[in-house]
Amino acid sequence: MNNNYLLRASIAGAVIGAVSVVLDMMQICCPFTGLGFIGFLVPVVLIWYYARKYSLSCGAAGCSYGQVLGFIAVSMIFAGVLYGALKAVAVNTFIEEEYKALLGQSMDMIKQMGVYSKAQIKQMNGMMNTMQFNPIFIVFSSIFSMVFSGVLYGLVIAAFTRREADPFAETNQTSENE
Repeated sequence: MNNNYLLRASIAGAVIGAVSVVLDMMQICCPFTGLGFIGFLVPVVLIWYYARKYSLSCGAAGCSYGQVLGFIAVSMIFAGVLYGALKAVAVNTFIEEEYKALLGQSMDMIKQMGVYSKAQIKQMNGMMNTMQFNPIFIVFSSIFSMVFSGVLYGLVIAAFTRREADPFAETNQTSENE
């Protein structure tokens, strides 16, 4: 991989990760109808935009399905790292109370199911609080989820953004040299 490839992937990942964390934090702080759909649609459009931009940068050599999908995967690694880092900071500082309330609602739903004993619920509550506020867990789970979802979307996006090599590019160069 050359530096230009990694630079393009890191820029794409930084934009996708930053936008995704802002949309997720908005959903926790001030949820409204349609924000979940926007939170899904905007990253998919950004993945398509950067994949298309990458495939166009390949020039006359073209850009295969695998190359575009690889670019999306590398971009999503960068996105996951940035998303995880920003989310860890936000969850542990800016929106800590809102996040605790959200986890409390989840635990209340589990209690209402009536399947688990009080000891099991207490143990689950402790594990959830430990995991959901642990920066290392947040970063690694974010990397995994961003790469998984990005590659899943990328399976379709890469099919539409790949480009075949220009068959006349080499012919034009040889005729110009003669």
